[in-house]
Amino acid sequence: MRRIVFLTLMLLLAVGAYLYMRPVPVAGPLSQIVVRPKTQATDLAWPSPGQAAIGASGYGLLAAHDTDSPVPIASVAKVITALAVLQKSPISPDAKTPLLTIYQTDVDSYHYYLSQNGSVAPVSLGENLSEYQALQALLIPSANNVADSLTRWLFGSDSNYVAYANQMLKGMGLTKTTVGDASGFADNTTSTADELVKLGLKAMQNPVIAKIVSQPVATIPVAGDIKNVNWLLGDSGIVGIKTGNTDKAGGCYLFAAKRQVQNQTVTVVGAILGVGELNDAISDAKPLLESANHGFGLVTPVHKGQVLGNYRTAWGSSAQAKASKDLSLLVWKGKDIKILNEPDTLTAPVKSGSIVGKVSAVSSGVSTKTNLVLDGGLSGPSLFWRIFH
Repeated sequence: MRRIVFLTLMLLLAVGAYLYMRPVPVAGPLSQIVVRPKTQATDLAWPSPGQAAIGASGYGLLAAHDTDSPVPIASVAKVITALAVLQKSPISPDAKTPLLTIYQTDVDSYHYYLSQNGSVAPVSLGENLSEYQALQALLIPSANNVADSLTRWLFGSDSNYVAYANQMLKGMGLTKTTVGDASGFADNTTSTADELVKLGLKAMQNPVIAKIVSQPVATIPVAGDIKNVNWLLGDSGIVGIKTGNTDKAGGCYLFAAKRQVQNQTVTVVGAILGVGELNDAISDAKPLLESANHGFGLVTPVHKGQVLGNYRTAWGSSAQAKASKDLSLLVWKGKDIKILNEPDTLTAPVKSGSIVGKVSAVSSGVSTKTNLVLDGGLSGPSLFWRIFH
């Protein structure tokens, strides 16, 4: 009888231990749906006639006006040239080498553009320019002759450059932009304002280009002091990028500006094409920039302490997941705001204040997020519950 009682107790103990040690059910959250705030799009001061577009660093392209058909872009094409050169031969902003030598072909190119009233930088036979100095001549006084000399030096021929540049553009997904030459003097180098904004955003991410286009003046061999033809540089926060004009293209302007919006610094990039003369295109940039300031707005879709999830265990313990801080985002008005609420599945016990997930907001490429924290804590199951459930 004692043996039977002992075995029975051992069996009960084993069964109890098994029941106690079973994994307890996890606590799945009941996620709260966050209401997405709506913002009203702002009317922008688009130039007329002509096409234009606006974008911002981190946001990408934001808005465009009449950008269906590619048009000649004149010397704005030199931004493409600079991107291609630096993709094939990257240098630092302080680089002094490699050197390009000026040959008779380059001198002849200078005299040709000079005779056609094109933008040039003086050169002399046997002169040496570093790649950086050549890029300065390309982007500051907009020297057509140096555009050709630079690309012939690096790519071997004009046709090799054209093929390389068009392949680069294809890789960037820019299907409406076509390169016919390095300088943009030819009318078969075309694009649209929206694609130029994308190119401008890419160019401003390159420290060499960003440094050069912000320089009002530079000094290079033979030419001496070269002045920036972008006369709006330094005004209205303008920090670059490139002007252009020909009889066929009219006035063209690709510009970048640092703007203070809601106590945040935003780099805005805009493009204006086919607007009368160059001065018209540059002048139209200021009202477009001013109106773009009103296109941004600060929204707070989630506030600190806002309940974003509820937990309840099978044994009756409950707690809430709350936002750890305000979730604020500088958005382009009218663009969709996506809010992703991600509370975790929990295994009790969990202490109050523990991080139990995250919530994030995304709009036009910019995003922000904050943690979800547990308010109240989740206790584990009791001994009775473990054994009898």
